[in-house]
Amino acid sequence: MSRVSSSRTRKRPERHGRRVRLSVAAVALVLGGAGLPAAPAGDAARAARELHAALAATPDTAHGARLFRICLECHGPHGEGNASGWPPQIAGQHRGVIVKELVDYRAGLRWYDPMERIAGRHVLGSTQDVADVAAYAASLDPSPDTTPGPRRGLETGAALYDRRCQWCHGVRGEGNDARLVPRVAGQQYEYLLRQLRDTIEGRRPNMRDQHLRVLEGCTMEELMTLASYMSRLERPEKS
Repeated sequence: MSRVSSSRTRKRPERHGRRVRLSVAAVALVLGGAGLPAAPAGDAARAARELHAALAATPDTAHGARLFRICLECHGPHGEGNASGWPPQIAGQHRGVIVKELVDYRAGLRWYDPMERIAGRHVLGSTQDVADVAAYAASLDPSPDTTPGPRRGLETGAALYDRRCQWCHGVRGEGNDARLVPRVAGQQYEYLLRQLRDTIEGRRPNMRDQHLRVLEGCTMEELMTLASYMSRLERPEKS
């Protein structure tokens, strides 16, 4: 089985075809004891300040529901995402996690052009907007109809999860809002697999360095079983 390699020097294709070398250590948000990032330099420092401000804001979920209309086309009317895995399920995700990802997209610390545009200030004009739409998405009930991964190798996936992921993401994949740890239970399989690969291959510079250490040396088959196992946690067993 082939191993999925990782590199400490990361590359991202720019919109104009050039590539930029970027060190994960230089841009990763280091979580402190309370789960909030420290204040590194540059864009990450601005992101850290906005994250603190958005988490401290009192969200207006009615306003968030109106803002959420811009999310419907990709994430679905109930925030369920879809089987392609490009838009994940965000319904029921922890508010702090959604806030952090939106802020990271705004700051260029996470990469995906459609989300960078949506999270940008021409759409979400203020930190309060970020707080409001995140609170609304978090208030939605997670869908039981996400698309899980294949059953093959679930025992391997369970063992990998218990050994490498459970201590942070929780026994049932529930995550932790205070520590900004995402809920992975019942997430779209293809999204989970893509994020595992993106972490190893350098397309998630906002991912904590420990994820690289946890995933280092995994085969593609192992990543598939891990994503499949997480996609089936807390999900009605329909398939």
